[in-house]
Amino acid sequence: MPLLFAALALSPAAFAQDQTPAAAMPAHKPVPASHGLNVIVEGRVTTLTIEDLTALPQVTLHVHNAHSNGDETYSGPLLADVLAKGGLTLSSENQHMLLHSALVATGTDNYYVLYAGAEAFPDFSKGQIIVAIMKSGLPDTDGGLIQLINNTDKKPARWVHGLQNLSLMTISQNPGH
Repeated sequence: MPLLFAALALSPAAFAQDQTPAAAMPAHKPVPASHGLNVIVEGRVTTLTIEDLTALPQVTLHVHNAHSNGDETYSGPLLADVLAKGGLTLSSENQHMLLHSALVATGTDNYYVLYAGAEAFPDFSKGQIIVAIMKSGLPDTDGGLIQLINNTDKKPARWVHGLQNLSLMTISQNPGH
């Protein structure tokens, strides 16, 4: 799937590691607010509003933010429930496809991260990933209103503030290369 690799082409600088100790890192700047979330599955785009996300079952995560060295509480629907609203539910028929998929989460500031497709589903992961719409019981304007938060990573590097796009991409091997 050459288009996938072209879309994800990065400069070598994109892979540079920030070696600044977490305690010395300043708090992140507020990102532009995301008032909707595009869920893209197999080329289909489903746009969810904050009201749509609020209508889904809510989960609360208590996490440690290594950047601020503080404990934080976020609430929102499980990523799996959000993907279901976009037309993707885990089944025996698509399980194999999910094991060969990547989920690209992009924020309003163009920060993006990758998750394995299967990580989104509780059947495959011990941790939880939520689309957070509340922080400490209130809308989080510093976090861009909609965020992707997980309790699986040691650092919050794969948290996305101002979450605006979730795009699932299946990666297939090209047998000719």
